[in-house]
Amino acid sequence: MIRPIALGAHDGYEYEGDPDRTAIVLPGAMLGGMPVNAFVVQPLWLAGWRVVQVWADARHVEERERWPLDLAEAALHYTGGAALISGKSAGSLAAPFAAEHRLPAIWTTPLLGHRRCADGLRARTAPALLIGGTADESWDGDLARELADEVVEVEGADHSLGRIGDLAELERAVSAFSARLLRA
Repeated sequence: MIRPIALGAHDGYEYEGDPDRTAIVLPGAMLGGMPVNAFVVQPLWLAGWRVVQVWADARHVEERERWPLDLAEAALHYTGGAALISGKSAGSLAAPFAAEHRLPAIWTTPLLGHRRCADGLRARTAPALLIGGTADESWDGDLARELADEVVEVEGADHSLGRIGDLAELERAVSAFSARLLRA
């Protein structure tokens, strides 16, 4: 079951599943991070995870660097705890939050050139999966491999990471990563 939820100043959706396996999914700056976030949510939910997807955009946000942290805090407050966090693009600026809370993370099109994202990834103690495309100006494959345990680099994909043909690869990576978390 999927139901709309209120997360303070923001809205979201809760996908019913195992509360001990709760994933928080943060948006990018536009469109709630869609369509890419759907291909993170779907494999988690099908594997029995409870997923709380924050639905917001940053068009009218004054403090863009703080925005993903506020979203992550609101979602964590709502859930009471999480076992995984994910975010698209601007959502990756919550990497310090993931590090502070020792949360495994999946970051799609992370803003690796942004100090907050890179520092958060360097400070992490939990596993991280980074997914980006070689045609994305914000992607740096070498830096991604330096900062994360697992990297999926999609040849020719841009920052939208929304080419239909690439979405199955994204779903497989999310499924495999989340399954390894359960075995750890």
